[in-house]
Amino acid sequence: MRMYTDPRGKAYKQVIDLAIQNSECFVLRSHNISADCLPAEYRSVLQALEPYLLRTVTVNDGDYDGITELSDTYHSQAFYTEGKYLFYRCCEESGEVLKRVANRLSDWIRKLPEDLCFIKEGGGDYLISVVHEHIYILCVTNEEATELMEQITGLFLDIEAHRDLDRLLDDAVKHKTDWLYISGHEISELPDRIRELTELRYLAVFEQDLYRLPEGLFELSKLEHLDIMTADLERIPASISKLKNLKILSIRCGSSDRTGFKVKPIDEISLNYIPPEIGELEQLERLTIQYTSIKEIPPGLEKLQRLKVLELRSCKIDREPAFLKNMKELKYIDVAQKWLWES
Repeated sequence: MRMYTDPRGKAYKQVIDLAIQNSECFVLRSHNISADCLPAEYRSVLQALEPYLLRTVTVNDGDYDGITELSDTYHSQAFYTEGKYLFYRCCEESGEVLKRVANRLSDWIRKLPEDLCFIKEGGGDYLISVVHEHIYILCVTNEEATELMEQITGLFLDIEAHRDLDRLLDDAVKHKTDWLYISGHEISELPDRIRELTELRYLAVFEQDLYRLPEGLFELSKLEHLDIMTADLERIPASISKLKNLKILSIRCGSSDRTGFKVKPIDEISLNYIPPEIGELEQLERLTIQYTSIKEIPPGLEKLQRLKVLELRSCKIDREPAFLKNMKELKYIDVAQKWLWES
């Protein structure tokens, strides 16, 4: 079962205890470099885990046979790239080290060895984490996942019951998730109770029928990344200016989540206006708006002094305004009328 987000704090410690109990060993990936070149914190962790080290397997760059051999030997998805794979014995003492040096699975990167994974006795994954790709998987049945979510607040798993949007939102609120993906519910508007997800930092919505964005969405003060994919969108409300921590905003019309969909002609897309209030998003670094009938870039965007990427693809804009040249952080601009999928 895939986790919507990685458990943190008390939930992280409970998941580590669970994985230690159900696994024979855990695996961390280190870099193929001298230990002297590693950060002090990194070296300290390796030293603390040294008594529990079972074996080390090095896979050199381009050695795809080595990766395949490891995957086949342990029946595991933990091995996907080159590096030095460190196998440690699962026991109470090694688990205590894992709980002491990190607060969540996504901590296992950069300053620590990467991608903490657990392998069961005889092979097969119990817990998989690929931090770069935001992939966290607990290998349990749907019934086991449902029970574990009742026991561990903060362990938010993608279970079958989440096909019901209200159940998904109930669990998202209960587990105080900071990451959520909504798709396949055939809704025309997000429920206003989205405002209850007060810890949310990343929200992606892929709903073909979505047409309106509720005011409650703009009360998510911690939101840093908002990704909306839909066939058509009525408008971008001026209230978007409330999302003061937003760093990435992506709105893509002409998107379908099911087969047999025919895209509207671009002139019939309702979204035809960028509200100047977007210029009040002081932290915004990337703005993507795709396949709309928008005809101009409002001067208010000049206030986005942190903006690095501006993508306004498949729109009706026929020129780039001169003020873009005054935006010193802007490194990439893509303003194109042609639709990528046009013949």
